[in-house]
Amino acid sequence: MPQIDEAQVKARLDERIRQIEERREGLRRGGDGMRDELADYDQHPGDQGTETFVQELDETTSMILDEEEQRVKDARRALDEGRYGICVDCGKEIPTERLEAMPESIRCLDDQRQFEAMLRQRGGDASR
Repeated sequence: MPQIDEAQVKARLDERIRQIEERREGLRRGGDGMRDELADYDQHPGDQGTETFVQELDETTSMILDEEEQRVKDARRALDEGRYGICVDCGKEIPTERLEAMPESIRCLDDQRQFEAMLRQRGGDASR
């Protein structure tokens, strides 16, 4: 395992979870009242389109936050198991700079690029 300050990493991962929860709470509070309207007959089609867009954006954001939270939990588990900072694909150390920028990283940069390219070819989610 690379030389890391375990307490500092735990604190950073905990902070990422807190940020994710804040963003989720913002989504829950962020409605502007448009979604509370039940009748369609008095809504302009443009308003309905805007409402649909906002709902889809909120749902997409929620899915992204779920994925981010899972990555942070995976990193925390790796830290607890003594394998934090080791690439899950090649087994080499993940550079400290990458871990500092993105403490939930589970792949080195080269393997992350390959993983994302593979997912793009399959049409999947490249965030993991």
